Amino acid sequence: MDKQLKASKTVVLDAKLAKVWQVLTESQYTKVYMFNCTVATDWQEGSSITWQGNYQGYEAFQKGTVLAWHPHSQIKYSTFDPNFGLADLPENYIHVTYDLTEVDGKVQLTITNETFDGNAERMEHIQQGWEMVIGPLKAVAEA
Repeated sequence: MDKQLKASKTVVLDAKLAKVWQVLTESQYTKVYMFNCTVATDWQEGSSITWQGNYQGYEAFQKGTVLAWHPHSQIKYSTFDPNFGLADLPENYIHVTYDLTEVDGKVQLTITNETFDGNAERMEHIQQGWEMVIGPLKAVAEA
């Protein structure tokens, strides 16, 4: 049985590509829309990436690896939350991909999540999280 699950969400942002790229990659912006978490990485493929912050009293921390880096078009990274109760194994990491395309002066952002443990409930939880993030991300990018 294939345990990979994949879900995507696309949003059109009324913003310049350079601004959307900043919003996705710079901590001053990620903190606003990503559950008060700042991102730390040098954005080189193979480098570590961490997300850290306090969200409603919860000390959030996630770690992973930058898997792909194509400036102004795609970012892909793995992420793992050691506080989620899962073993730190490759199949418990989530892969997140941001694909950006300019369309009629706007930016189409497609966010894809992949899991490898076959847990449909977990994927649903991830999708609910993105629903909470999209509105603030859009507001920051379009400001």
